[in-house]
Amino acid sequence: MIGRCTEMNRSKHMKRKYTFMGVLFLMPAIGLYLLFMAYPLADVIPLSLSSWTGFGERKFVGLVNYQNLLGDKIFFRALKNTIYFAFFSSIISVALGVMLAWLNLYIRRFLGNVCRTILFAPNMIAPTITGLMFLFIFTEDIGLLNGILEAIGLGKLQTAWLVNSKTVLPSIVAVTVWRQFGLPMVLCFAGLQNIPAALIESAYLDGANNRQILFRIYLPLIKPMIELSTMFTMLGGLKIYDTVVALTGGGPSKLTVVMPMWIVENAYAYTSFGYASALSVVFVIVVFIFLIILNRVFRGEEYEY
Repeated sequence: MIGRCTEMNRSKHMKRKYTFMGVLFLMPAIGLYLLFMAYPLADVIPLSLSSWTGFGERKFVGLVNYQNLLGDKIFFRALKNTIYFAFFSSIISVALGVMLAWLNLYIRRFLGNVCRTILFAPNMIAPTITGLMFLFIFTEDIGLLNGILEAIGLGKLQTAWLVNSKTVLPSIVAVTVWRQFGLPMVLCFAGLQNIPAALIESAYLDGANNRQILFRIYLPLIKPMIELSTMFTMLGGLKIYDTVVALTGGGPSKLTVVMPMWIVENAYAYTSFGYASALSVVFVIVVFIFLIILNRVFRGEEYEY
């Protein structure tokens, strides 16, 4: 009995020792997080109620910065553009990713691995590099796209893709989709692979065709993967910044400005950190609203297999 108590005390002592060592090793990371993440985030709301140029003391102005938002036309344009990019790039990316994941099921393993690697590769390219690549493609005079249209006899469709107000926003959406559709494809393909083959074979024996199997078996069973893909791609669209800066810089005439760009410009170009903080608070609220909507859209029945 005494030996057992001694062993238990020793075990507790070792547990406390390892816990202390673990906390000790985590302290540097926790300190950096508190200093560079938690504190700035917590300071955004008080700063949004102040007027501050980055130097000197802050001046409390109450809700003046939020009132100024109502008269800021560029703010509403930036918010509209951000929602536009997030919605359309997310919907198209997920739809394309699901389709390609489904098609990959019918490709041989080695060839399928090669195809998935190639299709996922754009997701690993930095947004700025992607923007510069497509800047060459969309350029009016020496752009690859206009050159191809001319070569195949569709010269009438040539335009200044990044200057024309009718094509610049869809062009940015196309670039975003090209870069991020690989992630939904990989996630959904992983979900499709987990579906038992016996379930699909039973459906075929019952007379179901490929379209019915896709919409009545595959899609309902990978619903969590579709939700996850939609969340990732929509958040990517909401925080779009590098691609727009590389392609258009927010032009022409602020036509493609987005919320992160307008926040940065107010903070560092106009040294209006209070107003930029108010923009950030509103932007965070918009992101949370999108997450709540996504959660409600995908909430529903769950399937087990």
